[in-house]
Amino acid sequence: MANTKDSAITAAEIEAYKRKINPKTGKKYTQNEIAAIAGVSRQRISQIKLASGNYSKTPRERVLEHYPWKTGAKFQPASPNRRLRDHAEYMATGGAGMSDDKLARLLGFYRFLEEGDLVIEFDPGIPPAEGVSSTGGFAYRSRKPSDGNLMIRVNEHTELTPEGVDLWVIPDKKPQVRRVAE
Repeated sequence: MANTKDSAITAAEIEAYKRKINPKTGKKYTQNEIAAIAGVSRQRISQIKLASGNYSKTPRERVLEHYPWKTGAKFQPASPNRRLRDHAEYMATGGAGMSDDKLARLLGFYRFLEEGDLVIEFDPGIPPAEGVSSTGGFAYRSRKPSDGNLMIRVNEHTELTPEGVDLWVIPDKKPQVRRVAE
């Protein structure tokens, strides 16, 4: 299939793939795998699903409904943004289906926050900072009593749902990562 908006894949076909087991991985097909089969982008698969209005959400999609910020495309690649999305997936799945590489990065992220007694703040006005975000928007801040046990700083750019109060905390049970021999 061509990588165009006129893709022949339908929402029903996407749903069927999501229920099937990929013989190469032994797991259900991911959105990236479905996109590769259809010859479209992962984002196009999302568009088709959303346009149908009748699709099942992945655990990650369900918890990301409680994402505390509307970051927009500009801030999507920022490392804190990616780790918080991985955190949401971990909280929804307990790590099932996540790669060891992703779990290892997440474990390092938790350690970094705990050892530094830090929280993540989002504000579109935060300038770029080396090692944090080349596009800006994110900063690591020293924890204040007002942060409670959250891993995020609540400010005027934050929309914290009741579910988010429990979601945006470092979990007691951390990811287990298999060590690969070097």
